[in-house]
Amino acid sequence: MLTSGPIWSEFATTLAGKSWTPPQPLSSSDNLLDNRPALISRPEGGILIAYSGDGRLHREVDLTRDLGLRFLSSQSTPAGLINNDVFIAALAAPKGSLAGEPLGPVETTKPAPPVHPKEAEDVARIRSHRVNAGAKSYQLLRGEFHRHTEISLDGADDGALEDMWRYAIDAGRLDWIGCGDHDNGGTEYTWWITQKTTDLYHAAPRFVPLFTYERSVQYPGGHRNVMFPYRGVRTLPRLVDEKGVRTDVSGRDEDAEMLYAYLHELGGICASHTTATSMGTDWRTNDPEVEPFVEIYQGIRDSYEHLGAPRVPRQPEGSSGGWTPLGQVWNALALQYRLGFQASSDRVSTHISFAIALAEEPTRKGIFEAFKKRHCYAATDNIVLDVRSGDHLIGDEFTAQGPVTLKVFARGTAPIKKVDVIKNFVYVYSTAPGTEETEFRWTDEETSPVGDLSWYYVRLIQEDGEIAWGSPIWVHNEKSTEVTKK
Repeated sequence: MLTSGPIWSEFATTLAGKSWTPPQPLSSSDNLLDNRPALISRPEGGILIAYSGDGRLHREVDLTRDLGLRFLSSQSTPAGLINNDVFIAALAAPKGSLAGEPLGPVETTKPAPPVHPKEAEDVARIRSHRVNAGAKSYQLLRGEFHRHTEISLDGADDGALEDMWRYAIDAGRLDWIGCGDHDNGGTEYTWWITQKTTDLYHAAPRFVPLFTYERSVQYPGGHRNVMFPYRGVRTLPRLVDEKGVRTDVSGRDEDAEMLYAYLHELGGICASHTTATSMGTDWRTNDPEVEPFVEIYQGIRDSYEHLGAPRVPRQPEGSSGGWTPLGQVWNALALQYRLGFQASSDRVSTHISFAIALAEEPTRKGIFEAFKKRHCYAATDNIVLDVRSGDHLIGDEFTAQGPVTLKVFARGTAPIKKVDVIKNFVYVYSTAPGTEETEFRWTDEETSPVGDLSWYYVRLIQEDGEIAWGSPIWVHNEKSTEVTKK
């Protein structure tokens, strides 16, 4: 293998009898966004396949000093290194079969039935639904902002960057998406190409991608996905010690504090994911202005609502990604954190996790503001979930003058098995409609809630097991004269 700058050139040669065949060029690529295996037809029959391994060591991109020393990594990481190996594999095949000789009849199978036979109808229904409240109209925009490509260090099972965009537009029929690759690939070029394609595929109002990336810090700090409504913000390195691990001083999460400062300075927001795993958090810190929501469900792994809830592992053996039960979302609610709910896929999984924004307009600003205000819900299918209290939407915090009433409308993709209303860790109301559509009002008759604040949210479960989680609302009773954010 020869290298010249960032370009890798691959050659293979074979020993035939007592002599070597001349080296044959196989491919030339940077092995990151352009990795081309090569095929060679062997005279004695069969095929040689040459391909290169991908063992990347990423270089963090430090922010320039004019943006503030507080944003700098505490340790310089190695220069960008790519440790590639070339592998040659032999594939048996009939002699000359690559020269156009017929290989015989190809067996055909019946097409598999569609997983979502009514998806076009379901998506059209979500897109046409409007939430009218407080003289404003909101629409439901389906998407996700935690989806990887092969650019990520752990993206071997994901497709190319182009595949992610085609999935979102064609297969997923999403209204928006954000590429969640770790640090946008960790190099200036991959950051640039991710940002560039996010603009190239921007076709509002039909498809509105946002600028996102994943920033990974192990428990108890936690992995977080970052979102910006505009282009050009560099990724933020981790704060690490001399051993390359996160800095944690006297119970403080200095790395999270640095992230929050960066987001305040540059106008972004973030959300923790897989919170009850080794990638999660113990909720030791939160900034409601820049971390207003959480990934309550992840397509490739589990739900992190609370122990005993649907799709939540009950013991370490059943958890994918480690076992840290302090990271359950109810523990964050116990600390009175204000967190909206969303669902995304992470790697590999498709079509089973959606972050739905209640947006005033189908623009980057509209979607970003919806998540910033917690006007969002999580779902594992194309489910309409519309929950209001008067003119207040899911995610809102307000003072109630009298009993709290929730107005709930839901339209599932299958019969709805159960709808739960949850208040302050208690399942206070449940209904089992058994139909694909349900609508009801529920009033909290308790006029003296514990303390001066209560929170409520609605969860829907279909008979086929698909789920939707509405973001909570936080309600101060009429005796409270001031809304205090924590």
